[in-house]
Amino acid sequence: MARWTTAQILKRGWYQFWQDSRQVPSKVWRRWVGTLAIGLGLCALITFALTVGVKTYTDQGLQAWDARMLPVLADRLPLSFSRAITWESPGNLLGMLPVVCVFVGIMVARSRPLLVATMLAAYGLQFALVWIGWGYWNRDRPDLIANGVAASGLHSFPSGHAVVVITVYGLLGYLWCRASRSWVERLLITLAIAVWISLIVSSRLELGAHWPSDVIVGVVIGVLWLIAVIVALKRVEESL
Repeated sequence: MARWTTAQILKRGWYQFWQDSRQVPSKVWRRWVGTLAIGLGLCALITFALTVGVKTYTDQGLQAWDARMLPVLADRLPLSFSRAITWESPGNLLGMLPVVCVFVGIMVARSRPLLVATMLAAYGLQFALVWIGWGYWNRDRPDLIANGVAASGLHSFPSGHAVVVITVYGLLGYLWCRASRSWVERLLITLAIAVWISLIVSSRLELGAHWPSDVIVGVVIGVLWLIAVIVALKRVEESL
């Protein structure tokens, strides 16, 4: 029964999205796809260049710097190990999917196909950027914090948590700020999103799940991809 109900909801949601999408001129969709494709291509090139660069400099002092800085950061960050376990949850797959699905569901109900497509593309394509780093370089996770108990066996570089939380929560924060008419509310939203993202990203260092350079590059990739997504959205909305 539950599966049937879920299937019906998804079917109706898809039908609603499809009908609303047809109301948007095809030239708008072409501009959106084109802009997003260019942004993705540039981000992919930068991601590959950063991966090659970090891998090259690992044996030239970067690995030693990472090993020296990780315990220092874990000791000075405003999170305990147990709290970091909680804070990293909003950035993993189980934490992000409900956020994306709820936003998409609300936008479908409000007949905002461009926002639906933008969130799905932003979330889905960020995996491609992360996989560039993972595919080129299978960097080992650190084992300096709690003997690496919180570090999975998957690729370490770049930090997927950093990329996805900046992409999704950054996009939500941008849309909220854009809809607000109060500069005070926009300031509070910006600060709240910045703190939220910072705590999630910091939790990965506190747990010893990533090297500092993994997180730094993940932040750079996340910011660049977020900018690309916002530019694509603004370009098409200006043409409507």
